Amino acid sequence: MDLGLKEKNAAITGSSQGIGHAIASSLADEGCNVALSARNQDRLDQAVGEMEAKGVNAIGIICDLSTEAGCGKFIEEAAVGLGGLDILVNNVGGMIPGTIGSVDEATWDIILNTNLMSFVHTTKHAIPHIKKSSAGRILNVSGVTGKQLMPGALTTTIPNTAIHGFAKIMAAELGPDNITVNTICPGFTNTESWGPRAEGMAKVKGITPDQVRDGVSGMTLLGRWAEPQEIGDAAAWIVSEKNSYQTGTVVEVCGGYTKYI
Repeated sequence: MDLGLKEKNAAITGSSQGIGHAIASSLADEGCNVALSARNQDRLDQAVGEMEAKGVNAIGIICDLSTEAGCGKFIEEAAVGLGGLDILVNNVGGMIPGTIGSVDEATWDIILNTNLMSFVHTTKHAIPHIKKSSAGRILNVSGVTGKQLMPGALTTTIPNTAIHGFAKIMAAELGPDNITVNTICPGFTNTESWGPRAEGMAKVKGITPDQVRDGVSGMTLLGRWAEPQEIGDAAAWIVSEKNSYQTGTVVEVCGGYTKYI
């Protein structure tokens, strides 16, 4: 299916691996040019090469998205390198398992600056560019912890719930400019980062990492974890020209995990 993404330009944060990489890959499969961000040059170079092999223009930008300066750098270099921006995908983030008593102030600063404020700052800097597009799109990648109670996931629950509210406000503000703003909530996904995360959650809960993984699978309607490309393909649809009347929504792509809300 042609999603109308050919020769569009997209900036995707946190996109050298995992869900961000999968979203970039799905967009590139549709002929969309992509700007990728990362902190590791080798991973970034590999990801850019994979996108270029799909026949699109791809650029990689090393930046620190925990600061507004880093977010602005990414957006400006993406817009210049691609010749404009039509799509922004805010994806960067990570999970540091812990409880209210175990997470210190310095860790909270890292979490909130990366998992929440980077979304605010990249959006702020991208809006002037996206307003020039005939079909502007902003997609925030949150997570089911923004809607689902999950002990041990405090550090993602707080920014994820805030992202949902932020996206709705942006949808209202940018609607008159024909820019849609939505949030996608992936469920548990088979990415390389989930090994350490499962270990951290297991430690908090007093169980083994395998028990964490099996427990999550059993709590989904489909009985399994997601594959990254499943999230990427869903994201590509949301930001496509074919999907022109959806805005201000939170889309769960979680295999039915949130049935327990």
